[in-house]
Parts: sequence; C-alpha cells; structure tokens
Amino acid sequence: MKTRHIASVVAVALVVLAGCGHSTLRTRAARYSVWTVREAGLSPDDQKRADRNCVFGMPRTNPKWDFGPTRFVFRDGYVLQHSSLDKVPLWVCEDVTAQQLSGTAKRGSKFTPDPLLPPKERAELVDYKGSGYDRGHQAPAGNQAQDQRLKDETFFLSNMAPQKPKLNQQAWRELEDLARKWTVKRGQTWQITGGMFYDPAEEDEKTADGLIEYTTIGKDNVGVPTHFYKIVVAKGASGDSEAIAFVMENKAYPRPLHFEQFIQSIDWIEERTGLDFMPDLDPVEERRLERKPSPMWQ
Repeated sequence: MKTRHIASVVAVALVVLAGCGHSTLRTRAARYSVWTVREAGLSPDDQKRADRNCVFGMPRTNPKWDFGPTRFVFRDGYVLQHSSLDKVPLWVCEDVTAQQLSGTAKRGSKFTPDPLLPPKERAELVDYKGSGYDRGHQAPAGNQAQDQRLKDETFFLSNMAPQKPKLNQQAWRELEDLARKWTVKRGQTWQITGGMFYDPAEEDEKTADGLIEYTTIGKDNVGVPTHFYKIVVAKGASGDSEAIAFVMENKAYPRPLHFEQFIQSIDWIEERTGLDFMPDLDPVEERRLERKPSPMWQ
C-alpha cells in the first residue's frame, strides 16, 4: 500500500500488475481555487519563449493547492510546467501559426525522456511499456510542420501524459485537427493543454468524499489524468480575443463525435485544476473570455 494526499502527500493506493509495467490506484484531495502572483526570475531567452507561447501570461498555480514540486520547461515551440510528483505537465502553452502548419517536417517516432528534467522527477520510456496507455502529446507534433527541430522536441516525455489509445488516436486527435482548422482560418491561435484529476462525484455533497481516485503507471508512478482539457484562444474578425475550451474524459468515445458536448468554460476548468490560465488579462476581458465560450466551433 502507498499513500498520498495533495495537501499533505497522503492518500490510499493499490498496486495492480499490468503486462510488463504496473499501475497504481491513488487518491488525491479534491480542492478548489484563488491564485497569487508567481515569482519572476526567467532568463531573457526563456522570458521571450514564455511571452510568445503563453497568451496573456504564464499560467499560475493556486498556492492553496499542494501540487508538490514542479519545474518549468522552456522551448521555442512550447512552454510547460511539469509535475515532479506525477511526471506529467500541469499545462502546456503554445503559439500556433497557420504558416507553421504547412511544411515538410517529418513525424518522428523516437520518444525521449526530457534532458531538461532530472531523473526521478520525470517519466522514462519503460514507465509506459506494457501499461496499456499511449504517450499522448499535449503540444501536438502536428502543430510543427515547418521546423524539424521543433517537431522533434514535441516527443520529449515532459510533453506527454498517459492517454487511452482510442482517445489519443481518435477523439483527441480530431480535436487537435479542429484546433488546426481554426488556426488556418484565423492565422494564429494560442493553445493551452493539460490533464486533469477530476471526479464528478465531488460536485455533489451527497457523493463527495474529498478524494479523487486516479491511476499511476510504471516504476516512476506516472500519473494518469482522469480528463484532459484544451483551451484555444484566437483573434476574432473585429480584433477582439475569443476563447473556447473542451474537457474530455480519458476514455474511448463512440462516433460520430459532437464536440459541442465537451465544451466547458475556462472558469470551470480553473476551479477544478487550481490553475489561472491567462493571469495578465484585464479583469473585464477575463470575465468575458473565461465565463462563456465563444461560438468559434460553429
């Protein structure tokens, strides 16, 4: 038995063998929200990467949530905050232009542990082996078609989270394709993607117990998100920003897919992840963008 809790690092876990790997059932506290300003101190190059990829500022974590230790990873193609506890990103931000979606960069198949993260704080290839989960890109390789280096860098495991194969290869892939279509139409989008540890039972006081069960895989106990979110921000025809967000459970979905059923407000996701996704937004603009999804998907 293992124990873990988001606030005190304590929770119940049950080990289950699964092929060559192993999975672990854990629980974490269900907690909700308010943020403070994150400390500064980035190098000039990393600040440029953050400014380019993180629209309206780098996401901030709620200090009242115990995320455990995290590290930031700054690359030209994306910026992320990585959980040293769960070995998956809390969020990944990327600036996607229509120009970079058209090119000849080849999709590689070489997934690699992230050299910017120390061992024991990152996922390793063996963690996914025999687990039954795909290494699911958060910043998609398909968003980088111009520059081979940027495409290859999407294959670092810091940019991955365990996804059910039929989610990763079908429904989630279609959502990524949809976001690319919007990018081509608008010329540019900013996308924020990540996993969630969420239990709908916590929404009802009759069923809530304050804990969320989730699985881990491999010897490094890589956390398996129960859900995934994707936020897409773009400039509308009038020049005003618009945003839409989706949440999908980490499972297979029958076709045909109707993505309108997965739309959630950004506020809703923030309350259930402990993240403030666009902290530099003007408060009035924040209410407009985050409380009600735009009709971008129509």
